[in-house]
Amino acid sequence: MLVTVKPFQQARSMTCKRRTGMVCQAQGTVSPGRQFNPLLMRAVEALFKFPPFSNAAAKIARGKIVKRAEALGLDWDGAMRKMKAQNWDARMKAAINPSVTYPAYYTLPFHAYSQGNLCLEAALEWTMAAKSVHAMVMDPAGKQVDPEGDAKLRDSYSARLHECLADLGVNADSIRDVVDLGCATGLSSLELLRAFPGAAVTGVDLSPYFLAVGRYEQEQRQANGGAPEALTFIHCAAESTGLPSGSQDLVSMCLVCHELPQAATKDIMREAFRLLRPGGVMAIMEMNPQSAVYQRIFGNPLAYTAFKSTEPWLQEYIVLDMPGALREAGFGQVRTRESTPRHKTVVALKK
Repeated sequence: MLVTVKPFQQARSMTCKRRTGMVCQAQGTVSPGRQFNPLLMRAVEALFKFPPFSNAAAKIARGKIVKRAEALGLDWDGAMRKMKAQNWDARMKAAINPSVTYPAYYTLPFHAYSQGNLCLEAALEWTMAAKSVHAMVMDPAGKQVDPEGDAKLRDSYSARLHECLADLGVNADSIRDVVDLGCATGLSSLELLRAFPGAAVTGVDLSPYFLAVGRYEQEQRQANGGAPEALTFIHCAAESTGLPSGSQDLVSMCLVCHELPQAATKDIMREAFRLLRPGGVMAIMEMNPQSAVYQRIFGNPLAYTAFKSTEPWLQEYIVLDMPGALREAGFGQVRTRESTPRHKTVVALKK
């Protein structure tokens, strides 16, 4: 029988300060954030409190992800059969930290899985799902499908991150210790290794399922002739990693904030500040709610409903003042660059 993670059921008190933010554009200028449609958002939020509706919407959304992956030439069913043939009981026992407890926000259904990230299916499908979901991110119209979309998205993060480091006066070659918060199976961690070849990366995630799959995929890369990787996975919460204070040069969080309530995001920013040495930076790559692409989605009832079906904390994210939250956590200078037509990179310096 597969090892089952028992979620920590005690609810955490969360508060949300809702507002329309300001966003720094590619050249560092500031422009007013557009107003979102509050009536549409409240209506959709109400619908998703009705389980039959939310379950049906999530099923439709997942079906589209699988269909697009197959259109990209990915053998979804074949890959799943191969992955499921592994001994996940043993791998889970090796990955799990029994002292970890799960905050209430993490036990909700999301990404079209009833158990969220606390299930093996979500972890096994992660790599193909990422390629499917990100296949159109480089097209401003959101129509052109590119099999390399996910790789281009991650490469754009690295490029903008290096630009921000230079702007902040940080020597990229001085970055030796990196933490990747919310690393999942390690796709973001691998990009950090590529972007900073002299660094060691610690991948942190709250799901032991994702970490077990990440370690398996790491073994497969090396078995297929890949070089040893300076990448270590650990099972812990990003809000409380247990890593030593002042031990890191870079803390990265890639496509995680939109999966969190604001209170958790702010807790993680404070933890990142604790982990960093003076002169270190926190870097975040996320969707840009102010982009024309997302403005179209947020103004379209069908598109917004489809998006919301897999993201329970979406509304809290899109009203998050990210630069303001980073400054509240103690960071000084903050730089923001456009990564793709729908994503942004935000980098904050610890003085």
